[in-house]
Amino acid sequence: MVRRNLGARRWAVRGLLVVGGIAGLTIFALIEDTRPRPVPTLLLVGAVVAIFGMLSDSSGTDPADWSPMSDYTTTTAGQDAGLAGNLRLLENHLTARQVDPLLQARLTRMTDDRLSQLGLSRGDPDVRRRLGPTLTGVIDGPPRSLQRAEIEECIRRIEELTP
Repeated sequence: MVRRNLGARRWAVRGLLVVGGIAGLTIFALIEDTRPRPVPTLLLVGAVVAIFGMLSDSSGTDPADWSPMSDYTTTTAGQDAGLAGNLRLLENHLTARQVDPLLQARLTRMTDDRLSQLGLSRGDPDVRRRLGPTLTGVIDGPPRSLQRAEIEECIRRIEELTP
């Protein structure tokens, strides 16, 4: 039922285009002070509308999306999906033009996971000392753009946590 309605609407629009085209060419001919020829005008406008109608009907696909791709998944065979995700996150953070809070969230989650494995809490003063000022600032501070050395320092601190 809906499909039939769309077909009727499509033909109505095409009919209006033919009528509009003929009217436009007739008005143009009258402005130029010539005698309009209805049959060739009808054939010309009908052919143009039919060709564009066939192109429109045969396309059937959505228009192209030209927005830049932000996430893509390219992993080679045998590569760890988590490692590949972390690598993409780091590359995106280092090349981003704006501050990206995803790296800060990932470092916070990694720190909390490591501390929970060890049975430690981030509120403990000894743990805060072991995390160091860089990692503590990243976890507790507002999102900011991190340099490569700061990221390496944070990851090293997380890996060095022991009971």
